[in-house]
Amino acid sequence: MPFSRISKADDAEGAESMSGTHSSRRRRRIWRFAGAEFDEASWTLRVAGAPVALEGKPLELLHELLLRAGEVVTKDEILDAVWPGVTVVEGSLATAISKLRKALGETGNGIIATVPRVGYRLTAPVEVESIDTPLAPRFAFTAGDSVPGRKAWQLDRPLGDTGAEDVWLARQAKTGEQRVFKFADAPDRLRALKREAALSRLVSAGLGKTSPLPALHEWNFDAAPFFLEYAWGGRDLLAWAEGGLSAIPLGERLAVAAMAARAVAGIHSVGVLHKDLKPANMLIDDGESGRVLRLVDFGSGRLIDDALLASFQITNPGSLDTDLGKDEPRSGTLAYRAPELTGDAMPTVKSDIYALGLILYQLVVGDFTAALAPGWEARVADPLLQSDIARAAALAPGDRLDSAADLAERIEQLDTRRADAARAAERAAWLAEQKRIEERRAARRPWVRAAFASLTAGLLAASALALYAWHQRNAALAARELAETSYAFIAEDVLGSPDPAKSSADETVVDAIKRASGQIDQRFAGKPGIAARLHLAIARAFHQRSDPDTARGEYARADALFTKASEAQSDDAIIGRLDRVNMEATSGQPDRLEEAGRLLEKERARLGKRGETGRMGFAFARAEGSYDYFADIEQAERAFRRAVAIGTASASEVPPGQLLKARSSLALTLMRLGQADKAEPIARAIIADSTRIRGADHPDTLVTRQHWLTSLSMTGRYEEALKGSTPLLAAMNKRFGPDHRFTLGLHSTRFESFAALGRYAEAAAEAERVWKGAAAQAGPHSHQALVGQIDYASALCQTSQRAKALGIARDALVASRAGLGADYPLTHAIRYFTAECLIANRRFAEAGQMLSGVDREKVTQLIGNPDLDATVDVALAEIAIGNHDKAAARRLLDKVRPALEKTKDEILRARAQKLDQSLAS
Repeated sequence: MPFSRISKADDAEGAESMSGTHSSRRRRRIWRFAGAEFDEASWTLRVAGAPVALEGKPLELLHELLLRAGEVVTKDEILDAVWPGVTVVEGSLATAISKLRKALGETGNGIIATVPRVGYRLTAPVEVESIDTPLAPRFAFTAGDSVPGRKAWQLDRPLGDTGAEDVWLARQAKTGEQRVFKFADAPDRLRALKREAALSRLVSAGLGKTSPLPALHEWNFDAAPFFLEYAWGGRDLLAWAEGGLSAIPLGERLAVAAMAARAVAGIHSVGVLHKDLKPANMLIDDGESGRVLRLVDFGSGRLIDDALLASFQITNPGSLDTDLGKDEPRSGTLAYRAPELTGDAMPTVKSDIYALGLILYQLVVGDFTAALAPGWEARVADPLLQSDIARAAALAPGDRLDSAADLAERIEQLDTRRADAARAAERAAWLAEQKRIEERRAARRPWVRAAFASLTAGLLAASALALYAWHQRNAALAARELAETSYAFIAEDVLGSPDPAKSSADETVVDAIKRASGQIDQRFAGKPGIAARLHLAIARAFHQRSDPDTARGEYARADALFTKASEAQSDDAIIGRLDRVNMEATSGQPDRLEEAGRLLEKERARLGKRGETGRMGFAFARAEGSYDYFADIEQAERAFRRAVAIGTASASEVPPGQLLKARSSLALTLMRLGQADKAEPIARAIIADSTRIRGADHPDTLVTRQHWLTSLSMTGRYEEALKGSTPLLAAMNKRFGPDHRFTLGLHSTRFESFAALGRYAEAAAEAERVWKGAAAQAGPHSHQALVGQIDYASALCQTSQRAKALGIARDALVASRAGLGADYPLTHAIRYFTAECLIANRRFAEAGQMLSGVDREKVTQLIGNPDLDATVDVALAEIAIGNHDKAAARRLLDKVRPALEKTKDEILRARAQKLDQSLAS
């Protein structure tokens, strides 16, 4: 019989194998001190080798002192541990100490020292022996016996194969109804029952009918044998697979894996960790309403936030503290235990996800004894499932999936993901083949490239020389027309056109123009004015192609060359600098808005009165409006109205296309101000004018159509907006590409409509598309990417994936604070939506703190919701209800009733109505 000090007490676990899912052995500890011996497994005390009869409370007290041998254990700590949830007089503790000392013999007073007015201390040296022994039946039950204290129920058979026979199936003598009784015979096991009962009640209260646990009907914590009484929950996965797990179709096994992940996501959403996930603790019930998976055995469970118990008025049994003892992380079955728990790490959501990853692997390969040994990937043919298992069961917690809901979604969407992967592979193969064809074609016909280079060089030279002639000879009109035609060809027909039908080698053309940009300064070294205008044309083109980084360099080079040519105050130079302001303000990249503001103020000082009228006044007003759209939305309206007024004045020199853009900007600004009803007719009129002036397929016409659909969505015409968005999305994908900011803007409009209609899964898909596309184009910390990310989280939070959504929302908030600043309007908006997601996850205390820091005015201006103030107050009322403060909830509702009478927001009305019902109950 091996002997070890307590620091080695876990060594025996190393022999536990995967087949120990239903372990047939028990680890127990024997404590030896001052000639006495205490056996945890049998809960017996021997002194000088002879058994001593002692009541339960003195033995529990001894156990507490042994756990902290040599330390002072306060009276309050002993009372909480030995008499949890019960008010007892201090004399009960003194009586138990007296009985324990008497049992320990004449030396008892020396073994247990009294620390006056504080508590007690075990003074004797203590040794601990950890023993791995076969489990023996803990109870003398036989089939047909009545359940102690429940005579109407008869024991049928023990469940599981542990040998302990502490879980029994029982039947009602008259009706034959089945229930499961889980027994305990010693205080340490009673604590596990109390822990399990509290967690079961919490999950049931938090999730209601969707709770993935069998119903807990009754419990007995007063007299041995103690028990929990559960509804029959089905057979465990080992019994379900007794005919051979591999014989069950893979699709059915994967469906069970997804159900298991959903069940775990459910308990995580109410702050509960299972900590002992394994096939034996998952039940399958094929009832009349379909297959259901349930989780059992929460005796090792852990509560992430113990305040949740109070919120559901559940008594804390004294063993659910979030700050558990040092041995606590090592509970649970070794084979399914996350690697970090072999040390002193505390269990987290990621620990349960590791167990889910291993169970998924076992279900895929059809073997509940399989381990994730090196080379396990060879047994999983599907690369997507390989990836899912690897992400869930990664060795490092930080490399694992963020939530069980994420794993469930991956499994549930496997067919769709396979189809997407197949299309991607087909596309990659096609592109590879096209590349090979192009390389062979280029090798056969080198004159094509030479001709293209000659054409480009000729175009550049002709355009530049014509413009230079205009500038030098004052032949303004003819030269301007020739120059603008040439520049327009470069910018719009070559660079700015993403239509494959017009430029079959689109990316090759872009690369060619980038190379040509490097040749401009050399070719026109003596003519910096011409070179400046060519760089400016290229800058505008790349700006239109959503490539601000390349455009920024071209704008800067153009400005430097204008200065070199002594033309820094020319119309072209000024408009070029204002175009850069427009680009920086709308790029959505961190810190670029501040740069736009600096450039704008610098230009304001340069222009003076010149920036108030004519072409310069129009250009400056547009740039100012673009900046203020993100910095001061009311000022943006004034700026765009000024631009429209200048452009529509008699004898205006503003080109019709530029005027249409200013009108579109005004319509967008009105929407941001919550005046979508005024924006809708403006946007509709712009579509007609743009179609007439520029054509139905022109990029600006398509963008204006998107603005109009947004106004429809904002005025409640959601179905109409969605219907019109389908053909427009196809046109935008063809014209701009799927990741262009305009295409992503249409996805945002679709998100708003789907969300308003309560179609949250579809809304989430649209928002995720915006998030991923904008992150790829402008970076994950860009304005549009963060908007897509929080929109995605907000929609997801209205589904069963609210726990996953909360993590995404938190990430967005961290990124926005880091990239845009804590006081930036979008950061406040993300803070608000994160608070809403916390409410959905019943994290009321955190939600209240999050909402308290929201600048309502900034959020209102950003999202254009005039009811934002009332919505925040309703959210605060929901928090008050969650915290059982009905008086505060009632005050908040009374405050917003005038706004509720005027609002057109049906969702807000519904939330308030639900609160009224809660207050009335």
